[in-house]
Amino acid sequence: MSTNVPRVKSSDTILEAANVMNRERTSGAAVVEGEKVVGLITERALLWKFVPLNKRPDEVSVGEMLVPFFRIGPDESTKTAAKTMVENRITRLRVFEDEKFLGWVTLTDLAREFSKPRLLKALMAREEPEDKQVLCPNCRKDEHRGCNPEMGMPELPLLSVTLHFSEISRFSST
Repeated sequence: MSTNVPRVKSSDTILEAANVMNRERTSGAAVVEGEKVVGLITERALLWKFVPLNKRPDEVSVGEMLVPFFRIGPDESTKTAAKTMVENRITRLRVFEDEKFLGWVTLTDLAREFSKPRLLKALMAREEPEDKQVLCPNCRKDEHRGCNPEMGMPELPLLSVTLHFSEISRFSST
């Protein structure tokens, strides 16, 4: 979770918000009215909502480009955060304790949490083998019967591959 979230006022212009986001090197900022967080402004909002207006960035207020936000509590699991983000096609979740804004969880935060060593460990924990069958590249059928006799392609046997997750570590770099 990122707790040092840039903030802009809903009365600020898009130009001012873009300057804050550039200075802070972030793709979004919390929008506040007084001390209360009322929404979010993001790069996506600028692309999807502001650019089509064909106006100057100093002519449009942040309040006109607000993006609604989804919220979670500080005790929610990483899995819950990831599921919420995927289901709602969003890149960040606001973290609130009651009505107090604590920060946000971003896709980058989740990527760090689900780092490669942890992911590999989770994959290797699965014991049962997974059978894969290679399909004919021409006809995409699971039984190859010489799908292109005009080209003189010989009949090829199917290749069946069984991979155990414990074998994956031999092929992946750490």
